[in-house]
Amino acid sequence: MLRYSPLAFVVALGVILAVTGADAARTTTYSGTVAAIDPPGGLLILNELGPWRVAQGQPVVTRRSVAITPDTKFNTFIRVNVPGAFAGDFLEVALDANDVTPGDFVTVECVVERGRLVAVRVTVAELD
Repeated sequence: MLRYSPLAFVVALGVILAVTGADAARTTTYSGTVAAIDPPGGLLILNELGPWRVAQGQPVVTRRSVAITPDTKFNTFIRVNVPGAFAGDFLEVALDANDVTPGDFVTVECVVERGRLVAVRVTVAELD
């Protein structure tokens, strides 16, 4: 019968948690208005307002170029009233890159690959 020491268990648990935390730290989230999107060219331009900086009395807008790939997921959430479910619950709806247009407010989850931002997921906010 094998016996494991408590120290070995703690070390193994620490390694697992460190690896899991490292994966989560690699994703960065940006929110803002789509300035331009070119699905065939693989590019989304995002105008991000914040962190709250002001120059000459105007908020500073940070323009971010984000690569989109065939693996990038696009989605939105809509409110639904379905019998037997929570009233006003949200339902995730998959979108296509062509459904995203300039002026849409989005949140983009990105990773950095070879020095550039690459979108993993683009979530469109419904402002109606």
